[in-house]
Amino acid sequence: MRRKSGEAEKAERPVKTKMTLAEFFARELPSLSDIVTFSNNLPMSLYADTTVVKSPEVVFRGLVLSRNRLVAEEYLLNFRRSESDLGVVIGANNYTLPMAVGALANRDMEEDEGDLIPLPPYRNVREPLGPVIRSRRSVRRHSGKAVSMQDLSTILYYAGGISGHLHVDNVQETAGLGKSDRVGVRTVMSGGGLYPIDLFVLALNVDGLKPGAYRYAPRHHALKPAGASEPPEVRDLAQFGEIAAERSGFMIGYVYNLFRNARKYGDAALAFALIETGAIAAHVHLLCTALGLGSCDVGSFSKGKFERLFDADGVSRHMVHLTVVGK
Repeated sequence: MRRKSGEAEKAERPVKTKMTLAEFFARELPSLSDIVTFSNNLPMSLYADTTVVKSPEVVFRGLVLSRNRLVAEEYLLNFRRSESDLGVVIGANNYTLPMAVGALANRDMEEDEGDLIPLPPYRNVREPLGPVIRSRRSVRRHSGKAVSMQDLSTILYYAGGISGHLHVDNVQETAGLGKSDRVGVRTVMSGGGLYPIDLFVLALNVDGLKPGAYRYAPRHHALKPAGASEPPEVRDLAQFGEIAAERSGFMIGYVYNLFRNARKYGDAALAFALIETGAIAAHVHLLCTALGLGSCDVGSFSKGKFERLFDADGVSRHMVHLTVVGK
């Protein structure tokens, strides 16, 4: 390890300031007190349960004495209760049975229903990974220029396309389904290879693609029309803030199919799905950087409006994330 120069070490040392005790109380103590108070959970509110507007801060202050609790806290306390929970072990082991493997090998057949819009071949991206990671930035301003269909195709493929197949044994051949002895594996990791996150596209300005909502079909590397034919105004879908969403090319919605992995992993399934969502989003951002596009995640989207747009029921299928992409 290289030693820093004397000048660099000297520059990093805090500067000492002399002041009287009265000056310290007047200038420093109020700010220090506020920071220390905010950073601990000792101050508690006796009125958290009766407050009309329960902000996260109010709930936090009332955790010890009130009946209010953060849903996230309850989830983390319960999603993995014990290593000896036989129910979870049995649920996971059931997925090695021939009927489960056969179902997984044929799960993509649902993509055959309805009209498909083939995507052009994806680009073979060769940009070096290190520089792409270092240069990635969230981009909130877009030019309004159209994004090419090939760029959309490339991003979707690297975000969740089928990149190979895994051979499976002990699957019985049937007249209706044929010989299903392989499972498609994708470009992103997924707990148990169950891929509970479906990718949807809200096309705004993509060359050769009518504006509207589409579902990505990995098996065919194609798009399927979804939701209403006339999507609502872009600004009605989220609080975009500084993001020039109406000038972007498209948005990617991440929809979680709860029962696709909860049947195996129980309450832990949500954690695995959110990890997968983050991995997919990372692929999207890195590909956008490599292709010269700008991308930014959005947390303040209208869950209900996007779910209606993407044919998600909000019960077993939930919109959990959104990424805006543009030139």
